[in-house]
Amino acid sequence: MIWILLVFGVMLIIFLIKQYCIKYDTVLAFTGGLGSGKSFLSVEMAIRLLKRNRRRVKWYNIFHKKAPRSKPMLYSSIPVRISKNEWSLELTEGHLLLTEKLLERSVVFIDEIGSYASQFEYKNPNIMDNFDEFVRLFRHYTKGGYLVVNDQCSENIVLTVRRRMNTVFNLMHFKKFLGIFYSVKIRNINISEEIKTIEEEHAEDNMSVHFGVLPVFSKRYDTYCYSERYKGVPVVKPRKYTAFKKNTLLKVSKTKFVKKVKEE
Repeated sequence: MIWILLVFGVMLIIFLIKQYCIKYDTVLAFTGGLGSGKSFLSVEMAIRLLKRNRRRVKWYNIFHKKAPRSKPMLYSSIPVRISKNEWSLELTEGHLLLTEKLLERSVVFIDEIGSYASQFEYKNPNIMDNFDEFVRLFRHYTKGGYLVVNDQCSENIVLTVRRRMNTVFNLMHFKKFLGIFYSVKIRNINISEEIKTIEEEHAEDNMSVHFGVLPVFSKRYDTYCYSERYKGVPVVKPRKYTAFKKNTLLKVSKTKFVKKVKEE
């Protein structure tokens, strides 16, 4: 009787915990506004999937020593620290355009994917042909790898690529507790050809709260990793206001400005 109760208790705990776990597929996309936790959760998911595939390869190699598989790696568009002594490999455009090969069963992480495969790039042959094929056949080419991406809005991502994503995790209200724990609201958005309609019709459907533990002793990535770009922008002394009234509005200049951000 005691064993039955213990088994039932363990199953109940697993069932309750699974409700707060993020279910994953070959391609995962996280969206959300500034500070919504999309970079944090997508990085954590990428590392989790990397470890999962490495365990699988490790077990495979134990029984297939004559033809062992290579160790899966994490390719990322931003620097990610996997452990104390290991960093991710730099993801290049060559990987995305099928001119450089990825190791089998590896994980690819693209931060702010809309800056590369933007909806405004739908006529770009590299996006429509090469990158679309990279996403469409990613599972085949990596033989079981995972692709994790994020952006502030799913509609920023070019449509041909967006259609390849089964589910988008839309994040809201990321909160930290005691500097150790966090919570975030997650809405699952099912992707189809008419994503905008789905988002409008199911704005509050599939909403759940995800709880987790922050990596206190190991920093995974720099939340301000792109700040180096801003160092090239000159500092100009601003004018101070001296009254409450103002008779001019901010308007976009018709003259093309040359950005002063630091480009590598």
